[in-house]
Amino acid sequence: MLDRIVIAGAGRTIETILERLVHLAPVIVLDTQQSALDELRVSESPANDEHGPIHGVTKRLADATSRFVLEEVRADSHLSVTIVAATGDDRRNIEIVRLAKELRFQPVVGIVIDPAAAPEYESHGARAIVRAHILGNVVEQALRYDGLVVASMVGQGRGEIIEFSVLPSSPAIGTPLSKLHAEGWRIAAIYRGSELVIPTGDTLIAAEDRVLLIGNPEILSGVAEQLRMGVPQFPLRFGNQIVAFLANGRNQALEEEAERLSKRTRAAGMTLLFPGATAERSLVEVLDAPHSAASPRHQRKLFERAPIDLVDTAAALSKLRKLRPGVLVCQATGRSFLDGILGRGGMAARLCNELDCPVLFGKGAASYKRLVFALLPGSRDLRLADTAIDLVRLLTLPLVLLRVSLPEYVEAPDSQTEQLAVEIQRRARLYGLKTESQVVEGNPVRELLRLLTETDLLLIGRKRTRRDSYTSPDVALRVARSAQGSILVQTEERR
Repeated sequence: MLDRIVIAGAGRTIETILERLVHLAPVIVLDTQQSALDELRVSESPANDEHGPIHGVTKRLADATSRFVLEEVRADSHLSVTIVAATGDDRRNIEIVRLAKELRFQPVVGIVIDPAAAPEYESHGARAIVRAHILGNVVEQALRYDGLVVASMVGQGRGEIIEFSVLPSSPAIGTPLSKLHAEGWRIAAIYRGSELVIPTGDTLIAAEDRVLLIGNPEILSGVAEQLRMGVPQFPLRFGNQIVAFLANGRNQALEEEAERLSKRTRAAGMTLLFPGATAERSLVEVLDAPHSAASPRHQRKLFERAPIDLVDTAAALSKLRKLRPGVLVCQATGRSFLDGILGRGGMAARLCNELDCPVLFGKGAASYKRLVFALLPGSRDLRLADTAIDLVRLLTLPLVLLRVSLPEYVEAPDSQTEQLAVEIQRRARLYGLKTESQVVEGNPVRELLRLLTETDLLLIGRKRTRRDSYTSPDVALRVARSAQGSILVQTEERR
């Protein structure tokens, strides 16, 4: 989810796409000429329309080639901010995308004027969009397909078409289309050089193919990213950093566990929070995850320390929310006597409920030997499948699907949990991963505690609830408090 979109340049190109961008996040438009900003028309629409909420547009007289200006609009390094360089001058745009990548804007998009300049944009890590190519395609379609509509949104907004080029790292290369288990999407066409390939179930995807994908807009971008490059996203779906929350003071083993996680995932860095900490910041160079590029490369990650005041619990939670963690790492503390009597989950439940990210209740494991994905009755959150697949790829762990069910005389089999198991196995096959399945019957808390070891990383989902009583136990938090190993708890999305 984007927090802000920055656009460098207030020309006509931007005016034509602004109405779509305001559905994604608040927009800041920068230009060095006041007249261009004044002429930029911003539609005065209601707060919502059929495509969702509409965010505001802010115009600023500023030079986007200035590092100071970009640092100012980037603001908090924990926010997810993207930039579009569209000044109408390739040299200025290239300087903007260069600075933007250094300042960790993501993604960075450049509107290319001269097609010959596109490789230079891409050399700085920007997505290069050649304006002339887009215009040429539209004109060609108008001439060639008179009377037909060639659209990116189809079926009255219920479908979408995405085109992408397959990178050498894609897990789909060499896989017959029939083996991709497409649900909610289809590959409509493949362009291989100058050749159009009409896909069948036996068609194989090759590197550098341009693939036309059609399907449900809610899932299509994720499917396209998997097929295009296969890069694990964890924890970027939730936030861009690991936050270690040490409420009881320094804990070397837990800090090292959080640091290893930040270095081996797509996190941009780590923030260490504990009472009395002295604010510090440093850049650490680490070897990028092998799935992030055709060949591993070094990248810099930001490591910070900051104090946190635990006297006011609400203020501490507010500070954690502002950091927008991709994962929160902390200890699983026991409930107070009063929370136990009243059947409440305590501080652990508040952290899971109020932060929109997974919470790792770490035990200071020096390494993980396997990822155990607990499938409990009622499990249905597909985001759990994304997290599991990303982690086994990034951490190179075997994946164990552990199904724990109540006896049939107590509760009937749950079809939705079965669907989740099938989905994660489908995704694992897509990436060439093997899964081990284990099925046990009995009390979920007791069985999980019996089967888990101190070197396991358990991934478990939970509902957004404060209840943890005899009649309504919070299985995830009960396991987190008593397990030998580390437990990654992911709470269902807000509705």
